[in-house]
Amino acid sequence: MNAITQLDVLDLEDTIARYGVGDLIRYWPAVNGIENSNYFLRTTQDGREREFVLTIIEQPSNSGGAYVPLLDLCVRAGLPVAEVVRTLTGQSYDTFNGKPVILSQRLPGRHVYNPTQLQVEALGRFTARFHNTTANWDFPVPPYPRDGRWLAESAVASRHYLPFEASQLLDETLVNVLSLLGRDDIRQLPTGIVHGDLFRDNLLFNERGLTGVLDFHHAARGYLIYDLAVAANDWCTDSTGVLDTERTTALLRAYHAIRPVTPAEIRFFPMFALYAALSFWLSRLAVALRRDESGNVRCNNPEEFQRIVQHHCAHFFYLDERLLLG
Repeated sequence: MNAITQLDVLDLEDTIARYGVGDLIRYWPAVNGIENSNYFLRTTQDGREREFVLTIIEQPSNSGGAYVPLLDLCVRAGLPVAEVVRTLTGQSYDTFNGKPVILSQRLPGRHVYNPTQLQVEALGRFTARFHNTTANWDFPVPPYPRDGRWLAESAVASRHYLPFEASQLLDETLVNVLSLLGRDDIRQLPTGIVHGDLFRDNLLFNERGLTGVLDFHHAARGYLIYDLAVAANDWCTDSTGVLDTERTTALLRAYHAIRPVTPAEIRFFPMFALYAALSFWLSRLAVALRRDESGNVRCNNPEEFQRIVQHHCAHFFYLDERLLLG
């Protein structure tokens, strides 16, 4: 976690008392978080034990004021999303040491790191259901922040810290992605609310299937196909950054069965995979630079996405739309 907030048990007990969820038995940190501080809590009330997740917001959410209403919408639609617990006075946020906190139910399941095709298909179905659920939602949600301007500014900030070949790859990729985002036909692609961070560490599974989707802090209005591109880069690539055709087709086919993708979305999917890979390469580089300066910032390896960018640039991924009907 970037700036993990240490919990004092007395302060924590005072905080959860405002929620009326029982007496604290124990708490322990979640180890997968990067941007916020997350703790698991176990409480007991009337002889019943329950587990919750306390999220301490270390930096503002991209989704702004839409974060909790979006989760509420997903819960009402029956999506596997954790319900936000309200305080005894009905508030969705509380504070801990001056920072906003959210308490939510802990969902069952575990993260998967070598997903099966069935799990990839479950991700595709969830993404389609999420897009359909939010399609007509008129709550003001900010646009996706990693636009062309963000890409260009982030590249300038990172370029001089890269070796020559990586810097050259960054420059060439940036030109291609900015050209993509500037096209008139791209602006006609379907848009809506995207999760923006559908990585393996944000989904939970058990033996029966998908049990939870986490971390909607990157939710924003953007191109729907971008969500699938983000997912494919993490779920459908191997350790060298190669996009697996079979898994990628399974992801898109499962999605297409619920929310049909347009021919234009299929045609531009390879370029959106490059766009998504560049976006996360730059974001990880930015965090890595902050870590080098302060020495106490946790981050994921930027080179993982550098390899994916390199593969996308060298090998065009062709997707026959007829495969989605199989």
